[in-house]
Amino acid sequence: MQDNASAETAEAAAGGFPIETAEEWRNFFEKFGANGRTYQDFTQLTPESMEAIYMVAYNLYNGAKYDEAEKVFRLLSMLNHFEKRYWTGLGACREMQKKYDDALKAFGFLVLLDMEDPMPQLLCAKCFMALGKVDDAMGALVACIHYCGAKPEHADLKQQAEGLLELMNKAKGNN
Repeated sequence: MQDNASAETAEAAAGGFPIETAEEWRNFFEKFGANGRTYQDFTQLTPESMEAIYMVAYNLYNGAKYDEAEKVFRLLSMLNHFEKRYWTGLGACREMQKKYDDALKAFGFLVLLDMEDPMPQLLCAKCFMALGKVDDAMGALVACIHYCGAKPEHADLKQQAEGLLELMNKAKGNN
C-alpha cells in the first residue's frame, strides 16, 4: 500500500499534478522528503541499474523517440524523485512533443529541487514563450538572471537569458 505522499509523487511524475498552491507543494515536500527515501530504495535497482535505464532513455531521446523516452524518464523520476537529470529528461521529452504544460511541471519540479539553479528557470521561460505566456516567460528569465548572478560558471546562461529578455522587452514595446 502506498502512502499519500508516494501516491502524489507517482501522480505528479505521470503528469497529473493535483498540486496547485505553494502551500500544497510545501506539504508535499514535508511528507515525502521527510525520510529522504525514494521508490528506488524499495527495489533491487542499484545505482548501476539506474544508470543503465537512464542511458536507454537518453538514447531514445537522442534518437528523437520522445514519446518512448518520456515513459522511461517518467519511470526514473518516480523511482528517484531527487535526481535532477531524470526530471530534466522528462521535461525535455515533453517539450520536444510540444506538451509545454507538462514540460513546465517537470521543469518546475527541478526548480523546487534546487531553487538556486538558474537552468530550470530558463527551461521554464522557453515553455512559457511557446505557450504565449509572455509575462510568465519574462518572470522566469528575470529569476534565471538573478540566480546566475556573477558566477562565472553561469556566464553563458546569463547572457542567453539576458538576450531573450531584451528581445521580449523590445517585442512587448512594439505592440
